[in-house]
Amino acid sequence: MLKFIGSGSAFNTKLGNTSAYYKVGNQMLLIDCGSNIFHRIKENNLLEGIEHIHVLITHAHADHVGSLADLILYSYYSHGEFAKNKITVYSPKDTKVHKVLKHNGCVEELHFTAHDLENDYAEIESMSIDVVFNKSSHVKELTSYSINLIFSNTTSIFYSGDISELKKDVINYIESSNYTSTDIAYIDTCKADYDGNVHLSLRKLSEVIKPKYRYKIWCMHLDEGFVREEAEALGFNVVKNEFQGW
Repeated sequence: MLKFIGSGSAFNTKLGNTSAYYKVGNQMLLIDCGSNIFHRIKENNLLEGIEHIHVLITHAHADHVGSLADLILYSYYSHGEFAKNKITVYSPKDTKVHKVLKHNGCVEELHFTAHDLENDYAEIESMSIDVVFNKSSHVKELTSYSINLIFSNTTSIFYSGDISELKKDVINYIESSNYTSTDIAYIDTCKADYDGNVHLSLRKLSEVIKPKYRYKIWCMHLDEGFVREEAEALGFNVVKNEFQGW
């Protein structure tokens, strides 16, 4: 259901930083905006016809927020109506994304609107989407979140962000009857597999998701060693960039 601008890990420059979007009319939902994402958005005219962008941020690593300031300032000065705030950024307060943007020259309530969430919940009324942020395990230096998107038609999307392990309640939900055929889980999956890895390896994902449920999983945030055919042979799906074949 989501379309991917980039699907790679921080250092997988071929696939670009992982970032996904969804459009309804003149509204766009964007998840993360890493260092090379603004360039891809602009060169592929993804903002054509868009009047407002709702940006969800999982955490403040550069491969997730590195070009967010570029997107904000471009939308304010060069996209559509001049000098109009067209971006709302949603992220839990402890990610401190607003501070990153301040240091990059973005002024709240002028260039963009900031929703520094206290209760980790947001409602995007114009797109009929409820958003729930859930704290996840990634690195000790930064607070990171996974995201649940609940659409008006009751479709549910789990977007892991960067994770080192998949929580038991997420696994139980994926394996439950409440998780329907239209529901999707996008999971950070890498080939690298070693003690202390801050991302989830394909081996670990295979250990926690039973074969009969793997069709519900889409692997993303792929490192350079990741082999698509290997994951597909195990029963998982693998995301593809919308504008770059792989």
